[in-house]
Amino acid sequence: MITAKTYKKLFIIIFSIIISLFLSTTSFSDDGMTEEEKMRIQNSQSAIEKINASKKRVENAIKNLNALKNDTQKYIEELDSNLELLVDELNQTLLDIDNKQIEINITNDELDKAKAKEEKQYNDMKLRIKFFYEKGETSLLENILTGDNLEDILTRAEYIQSITDYDRKKLNELVEIKNSIIIFENQLENEKSELLLLKETEISQKENIEKLIEEKTKELEDTKSKINTSQAELKKLREEEKKLEAEILAIERAILARGNSQRILSGGLIWPCPDSKRITSGFGNRKSPTKGGSTFHQGIDIGAPVGTTVLAAAAGEVVISKYSYSAGNYIMIEHGSGIFTVYMHLSKRGVEVGKEVSQGQKIGEVGSTGYSTGPHLHFGIRKNGNYVNPLTFVG
Repeated sequence: MITAKTYKKLFIIIFSIIISLFLSTTSFSDDGMTEEEKMRIQNSQSAIEKINASKKRVENAIKNLNALKNDTQKYIEELDSNLELLVDELNQTLLDIDNKQIEINITNDELDKAKAKEEKQYNDMKLRIKFFYEKGETSLLENILTGDNLEDILTRAEYIQSITDYDRKKLNELVEIKNSIIIFENQLENEKSELLLLKETEISQKENIEKLIEEKTKELEDTKSKINTSQAELKKLREEEKKLEAEILAIERAILARGNSQRILSGGLIWPCPDSKRITSGFGNRKSPTKGGSTFHQGIDIGAPVGTTVLAAAAGEVVISKYSYSAGNYIMIEHGSGIFTVYMHLSKRGVEVGKEVSQGQKIGEVGSTGYSTGPHLHFGIRKNGNYVNPLTFVG
């Protein structure tokens, strides 16, 4: 004869098998995982195609630029146009990376919550088993054990009426939690895979930008030699520089003529490129990079990678924001008290004419547009119509 103690032991075994079957059925269901793997493969293929297409576009751009090498101005303008597109793509990728990292953090939080809930639910089920071990009745156990098989045990009306209304609900909840954990784990794996692909895309895009800048640097080095022997090229460059200076001076005079309506500079100026303090060319007299060119440098050059943030040195109004063959993308801000700041060779301009900016606000990004042989920020300060040494205002 089977004792009550034996029935109880058998009951625990049966109940444990039930839980195990529920959990193992969910854990080893690989249909969803297969789809996830397919998705990751498709994403990888798509990213590789995108990277290869971008590289091909740069190669084609360089080939097309060869036809413009006899016209330095057109060459620079066309190359800068291609460079701006690449910088836009890079900025979008960096934004996608930030957003993907946020998604990963959210999924990690949801996964942690699901796992904590699973642990609590599983512990509750173990307590339920313990309860039946201590309180279960022999007659009930006998009824359970008369079933033909495990499925029969689960579906018998007597079992359902006695214990399954509550226990089956908890089992289902445990299964749902287990399924949600698998979903979150697959989602997290996908998001991490996508983040890795985005970072690989970022590396490729930076390489494309560097390749285009290297091409430009090489061509401009060759152009220097041409300018040294070509009066036409030298005249063209001088005219562009004079045009740029005349435009700046005209706008400056118009603002200074406002008189009493002129704004007042409040406080000092800050360093415009917080990620770099490296000055590659100082203010004042220097050896001209081209024969016959200006030997007086009207600002300082701050060396920094393409895309490095450029800040407004002080609060003020944007009075110039445009592209120039010699200065590239450049911005001028009026700060009051006769002070203006100038930012040249930007890869991106983030503000338009008429916009009020605050001190430290991002206004653009370091680049190598215009007549530039490498990524840097040309930073100039004008006071009452003349350029002054920026280092006397910022340290």
